[in-house]
Amino acid sequence: MFLKNKKYIRAVNTGGIFSNCFSSSYPQTVVSKIILNHFKKSGKKPKCIFIGWDGCRCDAMKYLIKSESEKVSGGNGNFHYSAVNFLKNSGGVYITYVGGDNGFQQETSTAQGWASALCGKWMKPLWKTGIEWSLDEDYPTVMQTLAKQGYKTSFSCIWPIHFDKTYKNEIEYAQEHDLQQLFFKFETDDELHTNMLERINSEDDFIFGIYENPDINGHGTNFGDENYRYVAGICNLDTLSFDLIREIQSRPSADEEDWLIVIGSDHGGHLTRHGTQKTEDRTTFLAVSKPLEELLES
Repeated sequence: MFLKNKKYIRAVNTGGIFSNCFSSSYPQTVVSKIILNHFKKSGKKPKCIFIGWDGCRCDAMKYLIKSESEKVSGGNGNFHYSAVNFLKNSGGVYITYVGGDNGFQQETSTAQGWASALCGKWMKPLWKTGIEWSLDEDYPTVMQTLAKQGYKTSFSCIWPIHFDKTYKNEIEYAQEHDLQQLFFKFETDDELHTNMLERINSEDDFIFGIYENPDINGHGTNFGDENYRYVAGICNLDTLSFDLIREIQSRPSADEEDWLIVIGSDHGGHLTRHGTQKTEDRTTFLAVSKPLEELLES
């Protein structure tokens, strides 16, 4: 049973923030489709960077984007160094959801969340064993799909379970078949960020990296949108993500390339936890450099 929080829904439905409304939320699984469509349809050399904000709630966007109500977002304007505002102006910012649909419930947690986005489908029935599973041949990620097509892809993160469990089989497959599919593990967001900048200038075609700051602050102090530590962490990450966009724009070959820039989250949270079917856990966001409707066209 999906547990709806009407107050939360009213907050995310405030005009001016999102390109859609709560009732027309997109499933998180569209991420894989828009990335693969971009590589299939692009007229220039296709490139994509997917910037993951682990544990970022959907309603946090009101601190980054000016809404139509000052009671919701105050008087903040479009910050010049905001990645989310940059993507909103070029493409859109959308309400999405995790945790399954059509009667199927998937745990709103990290392993399942990112895997659903990268594979384009819910983790059924793998989710039943929590994080103690590895993706098999029925769940190829966009990283593997693109690598098989000859593209160079990279995955950068901090959480060890991504390597020890979830993507263990895919890592071994890439090594056995000599695919240009790279995996990088780091200890901090700062280390990860340095590597993300390096990946942009290392001729990777698809770059995926997961920043942990929102999730760490949520578990440590509260996922609530009124918790200043949680909000400050997201605002700082917004600026940090814009740093990646500027690096892309400064590439000498930028005019010959077609970059799709994506920012999204694996789950939300409530109090100091997540994983349930509560609205705060299920509702996520997706910021894209091109209109989502255009990217979803086959």
